[in-house]
Amino acid sequence: MTQAQTSKTSPGNGQPSPKEVRELVDRFGLKRAGARAPLTEYTRELWTRRHFVLEFSKATNASGYARSFLGQAWQVLTPLLNAAVYYLIFGLLIGTRKGVPNYLAFLVIGVFVFQFIQGSVTSGARSLQSHQSLARTLRFPRAVFPVSSTSIALQHLLASLVVLVPIVLFTGEPVRLQWLEVLPALAMQIMFCAGLAFIFARIGTKIPDVSQMLPFALRVWFYASGIMFSIPELTKDKPHVREFMEANPATIYVDLYRSAFLESGQSASLSQWLQALAWGVGVLVVGYVFFWKAEESYGRD
Repeated sequence: MTQAQTSKTSPGNGQPSPKEVRELVDRFGLKRAGARAPLTEYTRELWTRRHFVLEFSKATNASGYARSFLGQAWQVLTPLLNAAVYYLIFGLLIGTRKGVPNYLAFLVIGVFVFQFIQGSVTSGARSLQSHQSLARTLRFPRAVFPVSSTSIALQHLLASLVVLVPIVLFTGEPVRLQWLEVLPALAMQIMFCAGLAFIFARIGTKIPDVSQMLPFALRVWFYASGIMFSIPELTKDKPHVREFMEANPATIYVDLYRSAFLESGQSASLSQWLQALAWGVGVLVVGYVFFWKAEESYGRD
């Protein structure tokens, strides 16, 4: 018998054989370091980190404005300034406000709501890359990062809503019971945005250049979502274009907010609510599972 064969079978070499190691692993239920946990266990562990996610997102959001004079006020000022520019160019110069009774509120609602989607996607795509050292050092579900990025975008939206309400009232809209419809619309949009953050977080780790391409793609999505114009008014003679644009999930969520805040706007249909729910649940489930399947690869060089 050769020396190599003796070392595999002899207990006197100080090391257990591979077969003995496998038996011990199976016996005591040991798992490979860095192995992906089952989906239910992974979700349970992510839930236990919910307080960390909240504090981490607050700290990350605050640090992003630490060097500016106005601080976190920029999370409201940025969409407001964008809305002012769009109002000047599209509302006054180009004339897209035709057919929209309360164009200022109509525009601001669209800008604020889309900003939540845009922020979730862009920060989600960078979420793992921005915290690689933390991901490599500590053991926890990496889903913490895209969830945190969605939480930061949500904080921006909630701050914007505080400014949006006075704008809506100033433009002549009354306080209505329909304002409560914002709550289910927000819940479904959160699911949708979290799902997008999961998807682009995984893609961002494999294709770093996606962060450079996203602004262009999001700009096209923005223009196709009826933020600055009335889709029915613009597509009167193009029914197929209208159907395509109204099926856009961003358009659906924006319309839900507008139907809640604007008395002059068209009430949201049952079909729109069902589509919003389907988009929210569907994208969240697909995005979460898509992200979880690559858990073992996150944090590696």
